[in-house]
This record gives sequence, structure tokens and C-alpha cells, in this order.
Amino acid sequence: MQSDFVAAVSHEFRTPLTSMRLITEALEDGRIPDPGRLTDSYHALSRATGRLQRLVDDLLDFRRMESGAVEYRMKVVDAADTVRKVVEEFRKEVEDRGFRLHVHVDGAVRIQADEGALSRALWNLLDNAAKYSGDSHDIDVWLEHGGTQVEVSVKDRGIGIPPEERAQLFDRFYRAENAKRAGIQGTGIGLAMVAQIAAAHGGKISVMSELGRGSTFTMSLPVEHA
Repeated sequence: MQSDFVAAVSHEFRTPLTSMRLITEALEDGRIPDPGRLTDSYHALSRATGRLQRLVDDLLDFRRMESGAVEYRMKVVDAADTVRKVVEEFRKEVEDRGFRLHVHVDGAVRIQADEGALSRALWNLLDNAAKYSGDSHDIDVWLEHGGTQVEVSVKDRGIGIPPEERAQLFDRFYRAENAKRAGIQGTGIGLAMVAQIAAAHGGKISVMSELGRGSTFTMSLPVEHA
């Protein structure tokens, strides 16, 4: 498991680093004279840098979570506003790969949350959906609330998860066998982080899935007055 984790992390780092190296070399050599392409190159460089930063942050934060050293700064936030902001940021990350994000937000919802941690959890769910989407590039995001709970759901239309593996999905370093066979890379800590963040907010994470038709991950969190 440790060997698989090191190999996965190395691959995840290599992808943005390769992009950064190629773009930097092209800029240094003056091979991008067109102003439009130059702007696109800077944007691509910024995205690759951001992805590398998030990978480092995930590893450091996961270590702190495992040791119980994370301090959550809770305050009243509008969950709908947070969802919209994270989705728009993620859209910039994946739109050049053809992904289409569909957002279904049901008005303002006040919750007690660490907005940074909540944003990280949603980003990991979106990133997970993009990785496992297969040939479909549609991702749906819902925010629904009623009574004492608010639910944030992310749905893909990808490869799905075998029933016998769903209970282990939120264990650290665990990766589904069909994902490994398909050559889909991942560190195995993203969903474990989501589970820990949801639990720290008094909530939980769950999954519904059908092989070949996709998966829906749902974070259930208490609303502010609960």
C-alpha cells in the first residue's frame, strides 16, 4: 500500500510539473510570439501551478488530519455561495478538457463551517468525478436543504463502483480495482479527506453508484440553526 501510494503521488506530481516545464521552456525560447497564445500559456502555467499547490496542500493537510492537529475555523457561511465559487474555479481547471458542469443550487443556506475546508472537500469530489467520468464529460452539482440538513451532491456519469468496494472508498489510500485496471491515477487520500472534513462539521459522506452509469457522492451537513 505504501509503495502504491508513493508511485501514485509521484505520478500526480509529474503531470503538472511536466506542463510547467514545457510551457516555461517555450516561453524562454520565444516560441510563443502570438499575444493570444501567450496569454493562454500563462493561464495554463497558472493552472498547473495551482494544481501542484493543491497536491502539496492535500498531503500536508491529510497528515495534520491524521494526527488531529487541524484547527477548524468555524463561522456562519452561505453554503450556496461557497458551492458556486468552488464550481466556477473548478470549471476553469477542466473546461479545456471538454468538461461541462451543471449546477443546481436551491437558494441561500446558512451553515456553521470552515469555508476553506468545505471548499477543499467539494473540490476533491469534483476532481474525483472528473477522473472517473470515462467518456462522459458531464458533472452535476446539487445543493439541497430541508429541516436540519443540507446536502451537497456531485454526480458523474462514469465507470461506477462495484457494490463490494463502496464501504472501503473512504479509507485512506484505498483505490477501487476497476479504477486501477483502467489506469486512472489517484493518491487514495481525496475521499478520506472529504470524510474527515464532513465528520468535523458534524456531518457525513455517502455514495450511490451503478457500474457503467456513474456515481453520486453526497455530503450531508447540519444547517446553521440545528
